[in-house]
Amino acid sequence: MESPEDVKTEEESTTHIEEELAGGKESKLTTQKFGTFSGVIRPTILTILGVMMYLREGWVVGNAGLLGALLIIFMAYLITGATALSLSSITTNIRIGAGGVFSIATQSLGLEVGGSIGIPFFLAQALSTAMYIYGFMEGWVFIFPEHPKILVVVGVFALVFTISFISTSLAFRIQVLVMTGVILALASMFAGLNSIPELQSPQLFGSFESSNYWVLFAVFFPAATGIMVGASMSGNLKEPRKSIPRGTMVAWAFSLLVYVSLAIWYSLVATPEELRSNLLIAVDRAYWGPAVLIGILSSCFTAALSSFVASPRTLQALASHGIVPYSKIFGEMRKNEPRNAILFTGGLILLSLLLGDLNNIARVVTVFFLMTYFVINFILVIENQLSLVSFRPTFKVPVYVPLAGSLACVTAIVIVSPVIGLACILISLGIYIYLERKALENPYETLNTGLFGSIANWAARRVVIDDESNNLRSWKPDILAPIERTTQLEGNFQLLLSMVYPQGSIQVIGFVEKNKLRPMKGLKDTIKEFQEESIFASAALIQSNGFIQSLRTSAAVLKSSFFKPNILFVPIKDRSQEELEGILDVSRDSKLGVVFLAKHPDTGFGKSRNINVWISDQSPNWHLSFQLANIDLPLLIAYKLIRNSNARLKVITLVSNPEHVDPARQYIQDLMTLARIPNGFEVIVIQSSFKSYIHKAPHADINIFGLGSTASKEFMEQAVTQTESTCMFVRNSGIESVLV
Repeated sequence: MESPEDVKTEEESTTHIEEELAGGKESKLTTQKFGTFSGVIRPTILTILGVMMYLREGWVVGNAGLLGALLIIFMAYLITGATALSLSSITTNIRIGAGGVFSIATQSLGLEVGGSIGIPFFLAQALSTAMYIYGFMEGWVFIFPEHPKILVVVGVFALVFTISFISTSLAFRIQVLVMTGVILALASMFAGLNSIPELQSPQLFGSFESSNYWVLFAVFFPAATGIMVGASMSGNLKEPRKSIPRGTMVAWAFSLLVYVSLAIWYSLVATPEELRSNLLIAVDRAYWGPAVLIGILSSCFTAALSSFVASPRTLQALASHGIVPYSKIFGEMRKNEPRNAILFTGGLILLSLLLGDLNNIARVVTVFFLMTYFVINFILVIENQLSLVSFRPTFKVPVYVPLAGSLACVTAIVIVSPVIGLACILISLGIYIYLERKALENPYETLNTGLFGSIANWAARRVVIDDESNNLRSWKPDILAPIERTTQLEGNFQLLLSMVYPQGSIQVIGFVEKNKLRPMKGLKDTIKEFQEESIFASAALIQSNGFIQSLRTSAAVLKSSFFKPNILFVPIKDRSQEELEGILDVSRDSKLGVVFLAKHPDTGFGKSRNINVWISDQSPNWHLSFQLANIDLPLLIAYKLIRNSNARLKVITLVSNPEHVDPARQYIQDLMTLARIPNGFEVIVIQSSFKSYIHKAPHADINIFGLGSTASKEFMEQAVTQTESTCMFVRNSGIESVLV
């Protein structure tokens, strides 16, 4: 019988399971978890209601006017709102792990994409900390103008760093006190409306004297970027799937209301000139100015603290998957705190503080965040369009929301700072290429398979599969290889690979005896080797009812497949004369080209460096057309062997009439030119019979012959003996052309 202590509630069990499935390593018993308010709403609101609210919003109103400022605010919140909705929808569909945005991108599109966006997001969070520390410094210097700015900056940084290094819980407890200061400041500002003798008439549209609209937007936009703070704390939340969407949307709506209200307040309490020239006008116009100074310092400090707490956890999540250099060091947790990641993040922030200023850092932060928000929105667009069964969010968002968010992010990046935007894109692209080459092992089931499958499904619906409507230009070798033993495939592996690489496909049908349906030994490994060469290859086993009947059934079934076979590849060894004729019948009925392979018992494929293609006598009509009887497929196969095996080609034609030698040679030259066969081929046209000349023909590793309406096994075997080489006997299907 279980004791009460051993019984877990359903909620606790679900949370534990989600942590395990999300790849979390922290134990619920040893790590303090936060709820929706303390873990998401409070830090998000305190991050959003930061330095820009006191030090830059009035400046924006003074330059853009009330309506212009509201337009900037609404545009910023349109982007962050769409992203917040997308984030909320995604987090209700996945088991989000540590790292927030990184976890979402990784689980959706893989570690490579997650890393390429997670690293810039980490940098944006770190730079945000620097931005808020600068804001704190401006408020402090206003109170104590004799204090050196650099010492204030370093002092605030040291305090934020120390608190974050000691404990996340301590940082969150301090936020409770700081929130009181923010509330007091806002109350004092709005109460100031009653103490001002005469309110101003709001200027609806400003003259943009200090900066243009997009510079104002770039400077203000970081004010709305705190919506990701809650998601970044995902590894420290009790129920991230519930807390992140609820908390994020509440914080977004509340902060929007505050910013809109303050824009109106600024337009009423001061003239545009005063708003532009006095960045601390809020202190002068508040009911009690010191309360606003307390709010400025409190807001900037807690926003810096929230960003500092979140950014090392993003770095630790990146390191836990081996994405960043020195991952073992940065991924280490000490007393449930990423101490090494905190140290590195602190150094990065200190460097940015020494090299930048508030406005410049704000622009860089804007682009980094816009890039991150684009990815979040774009992931939801993909999820919606794929319509996969696995996409079942409990918080649903119409597809036009993330689509509008994606377009708005791209537009804003281009307009705000094309140079910084291009640099950010190049950084992300470089990270992606680096991670792709590392061949990371993804611990999650991502959207990639579903994405490619849906693209294939979309393409399949639009590919014309009617036999009478085949597109000659899109032809590629799709081989159907019936086998009865795996060795029939293994022995021809290199030849088949050379015939189809890089865009063709191979579909293997294994015929096994009745009542002995079992995997052919080694077949799976051989198919895998084709796939490792980036070739679409598949295999299926069917119960044999005789070779021809089984082949007919297979060809009929595969006729409606996406990669519909167009070449039937059959070695003649072990095949009877009747079976060869039956194979031709199947190929005619299914409109398949045929390649009969007659391998030399001693030389095999030799060095595969010399190929002879025999073109039959076309006398007296030496006329080129787009489809040439028993010429197109032999030359197309020869072309593939030339490109993939670096082989040399000789084209041989025998004519019975001496007068046809020159027209035949010109015909072959024109054919090879129009067919764009690589240079280096040799044309041989001789007046002779096949029987007389075959002994004298130049030696080749492979001889390719056109095949008529019938097949003679005896003739094929004699050709192998007489040429002392492997021979291929090829017949067109009628749906290929070497001249297109």
